[in-house]
Amino acid sequence: MLNASTLTRRYRRMTIYATGIIFIAVALAASCGLFNWFDALVYDLHFKVRGERPPSGQVVLVYMDEQSAARLNRHQASWSRHNMAQALRNLTSAGSEIIALDMIFSAPANNPQDDEDLASTISSCNNVVLARITAVPGLGAVEPLPIFQQGMIGDGFIDLPLDRDNYLRKVRFLTASPLEDGSLQLIPAFSLEIVRTYRNLDYKFNFTHPNFFTLGSIEQQQLKLPYPELLINYYGTDKVFTQLNYADVVSNQFDPQLVAGKIVLIGSKLKTEKDVFNTPFTRYRSLQSSEEYRFAKNITTVQDAKEPGVACHAHAIETILNQAFIIQLERYKFYLLLLTVALIGHSLFFRQRKTGQAFLNSSMLLLGVLALCQFSFHHGLLINATPLLTVIVAQLISSFTLLKIHEKRRSDWVTSVFGKYVSASVVNHLVQGEINPNMDGQAQELTILFADLRSFTSISEQLNAKQTTQLLNTFFAAMIPQIQQLNGTVDKLIGDAIMAIFGAPISYPDHAQRAAEAALNMLNTLKQLQLDNDLPGLQKLKIGIGINSGEVTVGNLGCEAFMNYTVIGDNVNLASRLEGLNKIYGCNIIISQQTAMQLDASLCTRELDRVMVKGKDNATTLYELVGFSAQITAEQHERLELFARGLELYRAREFDAAQLCFNQILLRNDNDGPSQLFLQRIAELQTTPPGSEWDGITRFQRK
Repeated sequence: MLNASTLTRRYRRMTIYATGIIFIAVALAASCGLFNWFDALVYDLHFKVRGERPPSGQVVLVYMDEQSAARLNRHQASWSRHNMAQALRNLTSAGSEIIALDMIFSAPANNPQDDEDLASTISSCNNVVLARITAVPGLGAVEPLPIFQQGMIGDGFIDLPLDRDNYLRKVRFLTASPLEDGSLQLIPAFSLEIVRTYRNLDYKFNFTHPNFFTLGSIEQQQLKLPYPELLINYYGTDKVFTQLNYADVVSNQFDPQLVAGKIVLIGSKLKTEKDVFNTPFTRYRSLQSSEEYRFAKNITTVQDAKEPGVACHAHAIETILNQAFIIQLERYKFYLLLLTVALIGHSLFFRQRKTGQAFLNSSMLLLGVLALCQFSFHHGLLINATPLLTVIVAQLISSFTLLKIHEKRRSDWVTSVFGKYVSASVVNHLVQGEINPNMDGQAQELTILFADLRSFTSISEQLNAKQTTQLLNTFFAAMIPQIQQLNGTVDKLIGDAIMAIFGAPISYPDHAQRAAEAALNMLNTLKQLQLDNDLPGLQKLKIGIGINSGEVTVGNLGCEAFMNYTVIGDNVNLASRLEGLNKIYGCNIIISQQTAMQLDASLCTRELDRVMVKGKDNATTLYELVGFSAQITAEQHERLELFARGLELYRAREFDAAQLCFNQILLRNDNDGPSQLFLQRIAELQTTPPGSEWDGITRFQRK
């Protein structure tokens, strides 16, 4: 059977399914590399947020730039090998530990003597690492000339693989080259070979460990290197390194202390050679002049915004030397983290029904995930943030979507259950979830109102069916809004009677006050309706209203095919009997003591009698609801005081004095029903005096 609990369970099941689907979809997308482009942006942003770091100071850059070319009279698009030999000698004399040349001497010079001079210098220096290229389309490997290889202490490939967005973020440690005997030769990267020679390690590898491999002999202090490649931990731009001008080095015009015991990299910075790369730091480097960028110096500015290739090798060297590796979080751990974020998001979003709070929760979770990823990156652990952020955003969107669907279903259900019985404001509260009615039966204190038309049977006998229907519809159309305006619930229409409850499904403390005000409004509305309408039979309509407050059982009663939200219990029966007593006491509205005690001073009541209805052992005090206190005249107050005095005398067996009080009331208002009733009772008691057991309580022997 469909109820609020069922709808809630369905909604919660859907949220669990949504979380599961989102997790699986994002995990599959991440495994297929669909987030790689966004992960690259976030990866670069990590560097920007972290900022520059001071390097070890063991790497020095010697730039072959435009100034060097001009000073050394560079011509024919090549650097003099004689000058290179002089630079090597000067650096070695200054105490350089390793000199690495980021250029390939794969072709002979125009002057063979220059090659012999450079080869001799390389051999005598005994600290030079040369560069090579593993593969060039159409050419294959490009290596230094044999004359240079004889004196070098090592060489490495300078191939720098770019990511799909043309940014340089990683370097391969090794590449394999087939030999004539069918075996493979492992060729190290330029940066790795420089570190190996700097640390004086043997060219031996150990790949037995599952998480890393080592370089060097067992008796040496081996280098631990992560699989499968090196993520370059950029320390900033090339400005973090000590830089020398190549012409100064050739002419020996530099401070030897700057290079003593250090690794010196010599490479080109000429724009014509285009040995520049985009790096994480260059992505977010701001250009000094946007106008200059747009119109004047496009090529120059764009190249200046990139990092020289030799500086990229320097960052790779620093990463290896300092063991400052960036390690990707293991796949299974990442999926566990993804699941954890999904579960946290589920608890924060799908259980939250307020949009503002959901956005706040999502913002906090997003910031938390970003902070975690940045903190981990700062300590060398790379967590791809994009899939995690995608889960959060997807859960937020799906939570809104599912909540809208749930609210629509709940709205339809609430409207179908309550829409015809309660006011629009109550329905809105129910739909918005501000009220969570338990549709199962439950005990609750509320107020019940019964309103019945007097002598309607005799009135309807004078009307045809159409007129009778029109009369009732007009009456109900005027009365029901008076109930609903005070958040009352129309329980049912019983022929020409109305049963209403106050305090359910909305629970409010002043349910008795609302019911009493609704009853008075119904009387006033009927009077106005009779003044404004000449519908047949309308002028003869009179209503009697009974109101009682107390604990009842409220909920859905019936079967799956037909349900009715209603109340049952003794207090409901008492309210119905109070309505019927209006005929006896000649009143319009009779309320119980339980109701009267909950009314404030804005309403005027008078005590009518103490009665004991059939089936009850305890007496209850009846009150008439006279009207709104502000509308009671001074004369009415006097009559009410006289009635209270007469009732007191009546109960004290002073019947003659009581009779005088009631007669004085009738002299002022001959239509006062309660006074007429007590005069009749006094006449009977005077004729047949009561015994000593008489207690002034009226006992009704029939319902």
